[in-house]
Amino acid sequence: MMLVSAINADAQRLGVTAGANFTSMQNIDQSSATGYFVGGTAQFKLPLGLSIQPSLLYSAKVSEVGSTALNTLKMNVGYLELPVSVQWGPDLLVFRPFLDVTPYVGYALHSNIKTVVDDVDLGFDNLNNIKDAAMEDVKKGFQNMVNDLEYGLGLGAGLEVWKFQVICRYNWNFGPLVKVTDSEVSEIVQNQIKDAVKGKNFGGVSLSLTYMFGK
Repeated sequence: MMLVSAINADAQRLGVTAGANFTSMQNIDQSSATGYFVGGTAQFKLPLGLSIQPSLLYSAKVSEVGSTALNTLKMNVGYLELPVSVQWGPDLLVFRPFLDVTPYVGYALHSNIKTVVDDVDLGFDNLNNIKDAAMEDVKKGFQNMVNDLEYGLGLGAGLEVWKFQVICRYNWNFGPLVKVTDSEVSEIVQNQIKDAVKGKNFGGVSLSLTYMFGK
């Protein structure tokens, strides 16, 4: 309540924002998947064409995470995300083009792992049952091992016309995708998960549309 009161008192404009995350796992040559984000924002204009625009978003990021020994998996993580957009651009009366630098931090609210491609039938029911059970262990292991904290940096450009703002940026996520260890996950499963995501995390292009209230 104190934060909302402070924003109402000091922000020059409040707005709502939504968009798409075209996320792929960095360094993986598999097709990108599309997530989304939605939330609120506040704009603080400064001299010399600068402005600061913090937002509070729910951001869903989806991508294939590579192959384990058993299967290929698709990961979906929903974050509560706080990006702070620092913008610079001249106000040309009718419109304002600008460059954008956006550090961000997020906290994972939930995660989900889905199978992308099923393995070939192993030929025996008992082997298939063992395979399916092992696959479930990997899925649960992923959910336990997802790193709750994410942080990164976005660079892009935007255009503001009247009360509308469009921004396209590329986001680098610097935090590790999974925890180093987890006592609730067996060592075999941990090794499979680490191999699938080694050196990789969420990164990709985002496209947003914002509507500002007020003048």
